[in-house]
Amino acid sequence: MKNWLKMERATDDEEKFQFILAGTVEEANQIVSDKFVEANKILNLEECRDILLERYHLNEDERFRELKTLLIIPNESVREFNDRYLDYYYQLSTENKAKLSVYYYENSIRSRTDIYEKVAYEEAKTIEAACKIAEKVE
Repeated sequence: MKNWLKMERATDDEEKFQFILAGTVEEANQIVSDKFVEANKILNLEECRDILLERYHLNEDERFRELKTLLIIPNESVREFNDRYLDYYYQLSTENKAKLSVYYYENSIRSRTDIYEKVAYEEAKTIEAACKIAEKVE
């Protein structure tokens, strides 16, 4: 999300909020509409809430577990992967961010041996620093 806002050159808080709101409302609307078509019935408020909770992984523990096991997809660029990885990372609480070491990021890119080795060799202290190293290698 942070990278997307930079790309859109959203600078002040109100403008950022408007971009986030517009994107979220459109995506949420599509998700609920798709489920409506699939279920072939009117959805109640609780069903809509559950669909969105499932889609956005709003449970902190689930986000944390998912991030620990996230892997780079074949043919995915490191930059695209880092965007995906950091989107999850920035959603975590400060407490869970502290529990997540660079080791988990390194493990996520292990299938790209040359990039993995460079990140491990550089001994990055933070996830953000490891992401920057990986992008430079690619």
